[in-house]
Amino acid sequence: FKIEAGSIFGFIGPNGAGKTTTMRIVATIDLPTSGDARVAGASCANRPDEVRPLLGYMPVRYFTYDDTTVFEYLDFFARAYGLKGALRSKRLGDVMEFSGLTALRDRLTSGLSKGMQQRVALGRALLNDPKLLILDEPADGLDPRARIELRELLRLLAGQGKAILISSHILTELAELVDSCAI
Repeated sequence: FKIEAGSIFGFIGPNGAGKTTTMRIVATIDLPTSGDARVAGASCANRPDEVRPLLGYMPVRYFTYDDTTVFEYLDFFARAYGLKGALRSKRLGDVMEFSGLTALRDRLTSGLSKGMQQRVALGRALLNDPKLLILDEPADGLDPRARIELRELLRLLAGQGKAILISSHILTELAELVDSCAI
């Protein structure tokens, strides 16, 4: 499959179908047993260092650290991405504002609801301003309002020109959101 900039591509299948494995290969976390995946022409298997700066990845199970605030958590990952000085401050501010986390800046991540923890995980995936956003079942366990908010955020990101690969095992969950899909 091919995902164009500014589009949301649904990856749909039952549990165990290989969605997460495929996404981990595209995210350069796992190696394929055969074949290859490419991002902007670069091989995910053979040139992962060229692919990683283009990606934002949110796994199906995302974790936060209990004793860190929202800001500390995001700042840690901004530093891990190599963001420095004024650029890091700007990206942190932009991501926190976009994700609706500004008011939660000094809250411990362990005290956040599942929906707010999901926003922190999405914020982390956006810190490096990725071209391709990979979201593995991001709506899993969210309440109806949080699902609506997630859809709105993803539409805004696609409108900014980001390609989005999103998986689910529930077709109706993605039907209103995706431009195209693979089943």
